[in-house]
Amino acid sequence: MNDDFEKDLADGQKGEEAVKHFVENVLEIPFIKYNDNKSFDILFQKDYEEPVTFEVKTDYWEKDWDKGGSGNMAIEYKCRGVPSGVRTSLATYFAYYFPTIEDKHLWVIKMDKLKLLLKESNFSAKDAGEIDPKTGKKVSRCYMIPRFKYQTWFEIYTFDGRGDWLLS
Repeated sequence: MNDDFEKDLADGQKGEEAVKHFVENVLEIPFIKYNDNKSFDILFQKDYEEPVTFEVKTDYWEKDWDKGGSGNMAIEYKCRGVPSGVRTSLATYFAYYFPTIEDKHLWVIKMDKLKLLLKESNFSAKDAGEIDPKTGKKVSRCYMIPRFKYQTWFEIYTFDGRGDWLLS
């Protein structure tokens, strides 16, 4: 997350475009629409099948280990003092997108499985996001998941730069 909401929004939209590309090309589910409320970020649906929705987190901050990366995924659960993110999403899947690392760009997990992981684990939490000008504090609160320790919970894909997503 940035300290600038508009930059966060633009980064998030780039991540949603990447997840759209992934779902259409790997899962072969047609795109229906982007959503602009807390229920989910993207809706997909095949004819005569149940809709599939995604919550998308795009992380431009994280770097590779050898370049000072943290190895964490920040999963938002509160913003401006009210539940948000993983606590309010009704999405089928959660997709965490790392566009700035060399491989393992997309981590996908069913939302109910992510919620179980968060419930069963005692992850540390951290303030994140833009700074509230009134309080001087960051507005969001996130669980910090050490991704390599918990990678077996996720399906992980690498974008090859030529249009294909490869299962890592």
